[in-house]
Amino acid sequence: MASVRSAAAGALNPIPISAAATAAPPLDDAGLIQLLEGLHSDLLAFERDCAHWLAPVQPHYRESARNLLHFIAFHRHNHPGLQRQLRERGLSSLEGCDGHLLASLSAVMSRLASGGRTSGAQPPGPAASPSHGLAVELLQRHCEQLFGAACRLQGNAIMVTLPAEAAHHSSLIQELVEAGMGIARINCAHDGPQVWQALAARVRQAASSSGRACLVSMDLGGPKLRTGRLPEEPGVVDARPRRDRYGRLQQPALILAVAPGREPLEPEAGITTLPVLALPGPTLEKPLAPGDRFSGRDASGRVRELTLVERRAEGLLLGCRQHCRFTAGLRFRREGGGGGELEVAPLPPCPGELLLQVGDTLELTAAVAIAPVGRGRHTIGCTLPEVFPMLQPGERVLFDDGKLGGVLRQVSAEAVRLEITDAKPRGTRLRADKGINFPDSDLQLPALTAKDRQDLAFASAHADIVNYSFVSQDSDVEALQHELARLGASRMGVVLKIETHQAFTNLPRLLLTAMGQPQPLGVMIARGDLAVECGWEALAGIQEEILRLCAAAHVPCIWATQVLEEMARHGTPTRAEISDAALGARADALMLNKRPNITATVRALRQIAAGSLSGQPEHPSHRDRLVCCQSFRT
Repeated sequence: MASVRSAAAGALNPIPISAAATAAPPLDDAGLIQLLEGLHSDLLAFERDCAHWLAPVQPHYRESARNLLHFIAFHRHNHPGLQRQLRERGLSSLEGCDGHLLASLSAVMSRLASGGRTSGAQPPGPAASPSHGLAVELLQRHCEQLFGAACRLQGNAIMVTLPAEAAHHSSLIQELVEAGMGIARINCAHDGPQVWQALAARVRQAASSSGRACLVSMDLGGPKLRTGRLPEEPGVVDARPRRDRYGRLQQPALILAVAPGREPLEPEAGITTLPVLALPGPTLEKPLAPGDRFSGRDASGRVRELTLVERRAEGLLLGCRQHCRFTAGLRFRREGGGGGELEVAPLPPCPGELLLQVGDTLELTAAVAIAPVGRGRHTIGCTLPEVFPMLQPGERVLFDDGKLGGVLRQVSAEAVRLEITDAKPRGTRLRADKGINFPDSDLQLPALTAKDRQDLAFASAHADIVNYSFVSQDSDVEALQHELARLGASRMGVVLKIETHQAFTNLPRLLLTAMGQPQPLGVMIARGDLAVECGWEALAGIQEEILRLCAAAHVPCIWATQVLEEMARHGTPTRAEISDAALGARADALMLNKRPNITATVRALRQIAAGSLSGQPEHPSHRDRLVCCQSFRT
């Protein structure tokens, strides 16, 4: 993809704008007033041209929709030098006025005209609306409608993805609510109704017992393209000794050999459990004693020596000075005579995987399971083979959040063949159920799948908000609204997840369409998929543009994906992700994913967001001609 900006520009038929608006040379006051009057007229003219978009908008969204259209009209064109010339005169540069653009433009014109330097020119047309105060009030009102008291009391709502284990451990949800979680997110792409219902019930219980507000949101899975199943591989138990940086042995690998069914309930730190068919018993010619050795070949074919450390009630604790891999059927015989043998019992199979290198051929098929093809040639299933006819040779394909990339070489309705062009030097492993992205392809897939309709029925009865995945067209929004109306849930909150290039460029249309129904509305910047779809280098500008568009529409915005990820995983944040979280505080909510240290991360995010909002400029940006505004068709 050449560039997000150039891809959208081809669809533009610009509305006429004053020739003065594109003039770069400095202007005198009269010329500047003329330029601003032309802009003012163009914004109102664009609103009139889009009357058919405004007509179905709900009354409580009317002023927001008007301002959104003014914002689109203003940012479909460059205004070189305008902001600088306004700042030089001590006037507002209109930067940060996205939520009240026409009112701010009128105020600048009045201020400039009343300075006595012109003949009293007045802003043309009707009074600008909404004002700054009304814009702030509208956004706050829409935030409260969508996020409830969590937004009103805390400023930024914090959304947390709940792990399935929380359904059986109420203390985790209780801690999250008390730490500041205002929205609990349940992902319908995983688990099932039984787990979802338990999670939702525990959230309600925790909110009630703590006296804090916490809503439940549910993500619809959508038509997510993923890799299909791979044949399972033999199970393996991996035991590693601990060494220092020079490779010197610090502690042997500790292995607890146990008979099947006698595995400890909770694994002991630093000890690997190994099921064996039978433990050497008292009938041995020579009883086992610490220091006895067992030798054999591990899964790599190398000879390994296991030394008995101690006998335990549940089995034998063994030590090994080398890295050792065990698979079913391997045998280790006691050295020095006296009888005794350890045979590894059947192990749970490992998920299958492909090791792909640059230059390899990979075929995507409709098959559910496959067998290896040969060296350099691989095949794997695709969960949505109906997209194959929509693809073209030469287009890119990315796997597993962009960790692996290729180019399509042959395309048919049954399969597509691609060449791997981007992988690690020693190859990249591809497993089942990993995401597939076609960033260059025009995929026409309805966002609401048959499974989503079933999940939506559950969500309408148990959740407050539904997060709409892979929405990209007006018809997707209308389909969801129709289904909510059928379920009697027209007032349920809806969050549009922006995770594809098409959704990004169509965002103004999606918002205006959604404003035709009364339900609370929000937008999620799903930065993971967006970065893969649009390119990492474009993400900073894209997320900034979405923030500004939501500010113009007075629509709550959620900053999502990898927020404080390192802290949630390991307990300590990086400097970069602290800065990222501070930037995200300009959004109305921030989303955290499930990780081991999630409770402490919620507390930290609460503090970072509170500190970042002090004196924060209102969505600054240096981009004057915005992509999604160029792409909007009247």
